[in-house]
Amino acid sequence: MSKFVTFEGGEGCGKTTLLEGLKAYLNQHNVDYVATREPGGLKICEEIRNMVKYSTEEISKRAELLLFSASRAELVQNYILPNLQDGKLVLCDRFYDSSRVYQGYANGLSDEEVMNVTRFATNGLVPDITFYLDIDPKVAFERKGGKDKGDRIEQRDLSYHYMVREGYKKIAEKEDRFIIIDATLSKEQVLNEVLNKLRKEGIIE
Repeated sequence: MSKFVTFEGGEGCGKTTLLEGLKAYLNQHNVDYVATREPGGLKICEEIRNMVKYSTEEISKRAELLLFSASRAELVQNYILPNLQDGKLVLCDRFYDSSRVYQGYANGLSDEEVMNVTRFATNGLVPDITFYLDIDPKVAFERKGGKDKGDRIEQRDLSYHYMVREGYKKIAEKEDRFIIIDATLSKEQVLNEVLNKLRKEGIIE
């Protein structure tokens, strides 16, 4: 049975490390899955990623939301949905909850505005489970060795990233699909928490 599992969190929360460990486990146990990321995953989506994250031009907050949503629409239609229809487990590093907090809560757009665009872009697709890796942004940036100087969103001041964290927590309180994980735990502990939840839900053995 296909399932759609997403991974969310602020910069430097450890999503990449977690996903590498999870993919290694799934490969070892012959689980039929695919993994992708947002924005990105397909050639046109990667081009949009480079534009919205690394452009030296000013991008308005509404245009920023629409660019992320355009990438999301392509990824859903041409990658996520076909793989779900094939019965595969689909893992995605970020999905629309990132827009709800980065372009919405922390950047001044309402959740209603973000979700109106999102529902159109995704044709109503909702993740089955969302793992949110929670960490203090100051600690996260120290752990990753500072902000990426080329990333226009990562370069926003620390107060913005604290708003991102607050936004995630507010969504997690309302959405039953959210699983909050303490990202300050060791990578082995974080992976085990994810594996235990996936086993509990019958997604893996």
